[in-house]
Amino acid sequence: MTGRRPLIALAVALVAGGALLATVNRSSTPPPVSAPAPAAPAMERRPASITAKLPDGADYTPLFYATAEVSAGTAPAPDGTADRLLLRSPSGDLELARRDKARYAQFLGFTAAGGNLYWAESSARPEGDYETRLWRAPLDGSAAPASLTTDTGAVVFFDSEYDLVVADGRLHWVAAAPGDAARTELRSVAVTGGPVTTTPFEGRFRHTAWPWLLSVDDQAPLTLADPLTGERRVVTKAAAESVVCTPAWCRSMVTAAGDRYLFDARRPDGTDRRRIPGNLTAISVDTAVAGRYELFTEYRTGRVALVAYDLQTSALLTLAADAGVSAAKAGVVWWSEGGAWRSVDLR
Repeated sequence: MTGRRPLIALAVALVAGGALLATVNRSSTPPPVSAPAPAAPAMERRPASITAKLPDGADYTPLFYATAEVSAGTAPAPDGTADRLLLRSPSGDLELARRDKARYAQFLGFTAAGGNLYWAESSARPEGDYETRLWRAPLDGSAAPASLTTDTGAVVFFDSEYDLVVADGRLHWVAAAPGDAARTELRSVAVTGGPVTTTPFEGRFRHTAWPWLLSVDDQAPLTLADPLTGERRVVTKAAAESVVCTPAWCRSMVTAAGDRYLFDARRPDGTDRRRIPGNLTAISVDTAVAGRYELFTEYRTGRVALVAYDLQTSALLTLAADAGVSAAKAGVVWWSEGGAWRSVDLR
């Protein structure tokens, strides 16, 4: 895509259940607590850990974890003139990209499959417009990154683990249709690169668990759609609920007194509903991470805990009693703590 930025901010505004979006857990004011909930027991999984400072002194920010020990993220060049994309693993740190600050590069849409990392890069071109390019690189560092295509259309990112999806030997994404039409372009390219295929699809959608799509149009019913079969399922929801779903699970939210959020886990048809206890804030636009967990921060007496609600057992478990920035994608949750980045693979 040339001429404009990918629709990142617009996508965040359009996501069904927009209030469920991850809020970056920095020094925000905690919501009022009517009564402290009992502390959730610790999850019995030992986190992996890496330093937040690189050997050259730069601060590293992970954007994606392929496993608990292999991450991709950004760090400034030591002299401050460039932004770098790095792959960090127990075997060492590998620079995947270095872009001059004047290009305002953004690295988005990470996913991993078949031993490869895939991502999108949006950056300014010398001509003054913007280009979005899709990339692939082996996770073991055995080859240099390979460009797959710049024919991305008006690509839309939702900060979801499904922004890019690898399936059937192709890399898939969604783009906004030209004009104001309420349609979505389903685009894909072979994982080795080549021509891009584009299929128009009625309605505004984003990817969820493959091959399903989830609608992102507040003016239309919340819908799950399978573009391969044509099946569409309207998700049962109350007017006051904000809901995000996969075909198996939904997370709903309503705002209670005192600007507190109340979260329920439920099925798309409204059955199997249960309340998730605590004063919580969701950290992901996706529901049912690793097919099993809802992930939240919970304010506890001056600290921010990171907790996981187990959909199988209905138990609330503590991942970290004092977490900083936290995020989750593709089955891995990570957070900052004491000068380190810690991560747990929930798959």
